[in-house]
Amino acid sequence: MTADKPMVRIAVVGAHLSGMPLNVQLTEREAVLVREAETAPDYEFFALPGTVPPKPGLLRVDAGKGARIALELWDMPMVHYGSFVSLVPAPLSIGTLKLNDGSAVQGFLCEHKATEGALNISHLGGWRAYLASRPTA
Repeated sequence: MTADKPMVRIAVVGAHLSGMPLNVQLTEREAVLVREAETAPDYEFFALPGTVPPKPGLLRVDAGKGARIALELWDMPMVHYGSFVSLVPAPLSIGTLKLNDGSAVQGFLCEHKATEGALNISHLGGWRAYLASRPTA
């Protein structure tokens, strides 16, 4: 954060990652990649059916009862944050994520109902690993 441009740190876990289809929603809002990180082991990760482009859902569970999920941290000027959040479709939302280093940031979460019947991909540890594990046509 700078005095002239307050920033908000955002964690992305799926279609907004670098090189993914929705990453432009970050870059067109002057967001800058800070680093890769992982969630605390308090989340389950799902491939949500019927989403275009394909998207994952991150669901918080009891502390230590989930997996660490790979993510990217981006700094976005606060002035653009509202327009970014307004693009997030249900069943996704923006909330507070706990990171493996003990810090907390804003990031993508998913409604529990949307994970019913969805493929649990937590064991893969991230969206890129899930995409790489799928058979190619």
